[in-house]
Amino acid sequence: MARPTAVGRQSRLSRGTADVGSGLGLGRGRTYPASAASHLLNPLRRIVQPPDRIVRAMELRPTDRVLEVGCGPGWFSPRLAAAVPLGLLVCADGQPPMLQLAASRTAGAPNVSLQAADALRLPFTRGSFDAVLLAHVLGEVSDPVACLVEVARVLDDPGALTVVESRRDSDFIQFDRLVKFAGSAGLRTISRRGPRWEYVARLRPAPGLP
Repeated sequence: MARPTAVGRQSRLSRGTADVGSGLGLGRGRTYPASAASHLLNPLRRIVQPPDRIVRAMELRPTDRVLEVGCGPGWFSPRLAAAVPLGLLVCADGQPPMLQLAASRTAGAPNVSLQAADALRLPFTRGSFDAVLLAHVLGEVSDPVACLVEVARVLDDPGALTVVESRRDSDFIQFDRLVKFAGSAGLRTISRRGPRWEYVARLRPAPGLP
């Protein structure tokens, strides 16, 4: 099974990233600031969004190659790494301080790699991953369709994208809008769990996608 080209943890953290400075903040199209990362790691979050539940919904296999786009401080990352002990988890984010936090939370996992990356220009070859997670990310990017096109490109057949959204976020993407964006990106919905205001959706590239 081919694996994405990887370099060491520290060299990944020192790489340049997209300039998101003017886009930091809360609200649609604005990147969640690393200075507020402690809120994302609040233990109370487990009550409403336990990582185990999200990872189970992804239906991962032990050998899967997983990409977490916009991993932030690594709320889901330790559980993702544990779910693919014979595979690989790549935690990607555009903010080095977020990657530092994710690195500390996955320090004991030998199958984790860290990558500074722009969600609209993922630095991976076509078909590099069996699964991709976008948790509360689409509302933060300037072009959700372009982001989904990139995700479809790096997914291997029959890989799946999992999208997590919650109305608790100011940049919440309604399910109907996700379906529209996905269709424009050549993705089709294969399942959805939860109510429309807090859902986990899985998608795959439509047949015939180049």
